[in-house]
Amino acid sequence: MRWIKAKTLTVHWHDDNQPVYSCDLQQDKVEGFRRLATAGGDGNVRIWRLIYGREDNEDRESVSSVEYLSTLAKHTQAVNCVRFDPTGEYLASGGDDGVVLIWRLSSEGGVVLEFGQDDDDIKESWIQKITCRCNTSEIYDLCWSPDSKYILAGSMDSTVRLFEASTGKQVATIGDHNHYVQGVAWDPLNEFVVSQSADRTICVNRVTASTSGEISVKSMAKLSRLELANSGDSNKRTIALYHNETLQSFFRRMAFSPDGNILATPAGIFKSSDDSPESHTVYLYGRGSLSQAPIAHLPGLKKPAVAVRFSPVKLDLIPGLPDESVFSLPYRMLLAVATQDSVVIYDTQQTGPLALVTNIHYAIITDLTWSSDGKTLIVASADGFCSSVGIDV
Repeated sequence: MRWIKAKTLTVHWHDDNQPVYSCDLQQDKVEGFRRLATAGGDGNVRIWRLIYGREDNEDRESVSSVEYLSTLAKHTQAVNCVRFDPTGEYLASGGDDGVVLIWRLSSEGGVVLEFGQDDDDIKESWIQKITCRCNTSEIYDLCWSPDSKYILAGSMDSTVRLFEASTGKQVATIGDHNHYVQGVAWDPLNEFVVSQSADRTICVNRVTASTSGEISVKSMAKLSRLELANSGDSNKRTIALYHNETLQSFFRRMAFSPDGNILATPAGIFKSSDDSPESHTVYLYGRGSLSQAPIAHLPGLKKPAVAVRFSPVKLDLIPGLPDESVFSLPYRMLLAVATQDSVVIYDTQQTGPLALVTNIHYAIITDLTWSSDGKTLIVASADGFCSSVGIDV
């Protein structure tokens, strides 16, 4: 790694210093204008613009501050997740009020204020287009389908719901879990949807669309335990893959790699032997074996992992490195892992951590998001602040 710089952005993110539960960067649509959405415990979604600058002793730019653009104030309780769709045109938000709201930037000139809204600093208006309802059950995580037609939402009632984004209609329900659903992911190749729950399982479902456009979901696997061989004998033992419901986090945000070849799942635990201490990890699954045991797990975590996110950029392989990766890929990808108190960055070409970012927040980390060029990582925390990490690899 050639350069990395971390900075906590000390601005007034949400009212009364409420937690920032989620963050997401929009795909770059205008050169030099990068939007960030944040979700707050104050019930608001806020839109910001990243401002880049260069310090005197540095030869490259990093995020120096943010510019406030707008507040989206239709939720009635805490907002737990925000996600821009793959095109960057729409924004989805979900929270404790049990609804997913879909927003779009107003195409009308000027700023349009909602009735009763008093905000002299607002610079752009976002219009609520669609409402998707989850029967008043709190929503912890959501994601878009790669074609932007559907939204997947994980809820406190142990259910995953699939909504049609253009109408808000619920078109499928997945009831494989028996505890809070804290993470969901949609395969970028549009073949699988996966969910992770406080019941210590991940559930893999195949999603298909008929010629008439109707969508169907079929269960493939429910994974909770890993079978291991004992050293020195032929007996085998099984271990739980994931932390139980006592894990101190509302979220287990999972993610596919941009090429769809790898699924990363947080909240993992591993014991190499009956006598060894339990370690925290992230389990990785291969696309061709999503219904089977994980193909690898990541070392180097001192606290439980609560969220993972792949950089959207495929990087050239580093020449001369030992061939020690379990992935036979003609490129490498970066994976950011948020533990309760730090961020660890991994590279698919190498087995160990690439970088460690610590001491940037005073409370648990809740979410993280990459910029389109893979050079900026934004980290959200329950302490009410966000941090930026500039990266050059």
